[in-house]
Amino acid sequence: MKEEVIKKYVKNLDGLLEELSLVQAIPAVRIDEKAVIFLFGRIFRFLNFDDVTVGHEKAGDLDAWAWNEREMRDTIIEFEATSRNFDIHEHDPKKCDLIVCWEHNWKQCPSNIEVLELKYLWAKAQKR
Repeated sequence: MKEEVIKKYVKNLDGLLEELSLVQAIPAVRIDEKAVIFLFGRIFRFLNFDDVTVGHEKAGDLDAWAWNEREMRDTIIEFEATSRNFDIHEHDPKKCDLIVCWEHNWKQCPSNIEVLELKYLWAKAQKR
């Protein structure tokens, strides 16, 4: 995962890593899209979003719309178990800003889409 993505989207990395370290069951469960959404909900308060609406009309066929008041910018988010599922599900890359996934495995991910890989953050939390 690119550290620039973490710097852009995470406002409190220490708090986020502490929160993920409290989630002990991650390796024992199959991570699907619902688990990614659950984990996102657990760490939302540590991210650079003031508001997130899952199923917002501005997101269209994607999963969520997020707002950053300080930067006056919105972000369209797609949740996936793996980033490659974005392509498999035939989402429009022009309409997405951020994929939040468990594992980033899409080598041909378009450069306009950033990826926040929760598995990478979880591994960082376990090393603390």
